[in-house]
Amino acid sequence: MDANGLTGDDGWTVATVPIESVEHAHDEFLRLGTAIEVLEPPELRARITATVTALARTYA
Repeated sequence: MDANGLTGDDGWTVATVPIESVEHAHDEFLRLGTAIEVLEPPELRARITATVTALARTYA
């Protein structure tokens, strides 16, 4: 993944963010809500997906 700091046609900017651990990144990135999409690593994306799916069930 390349982070050039340029915003794409879709309005999103791709950035590479070093993380301490999947657990730490999970908690920190959830704070950003819909302002962020985790693309990789797959373990982090899967964990975020599981959390927001559970939240959606709770608040549906």
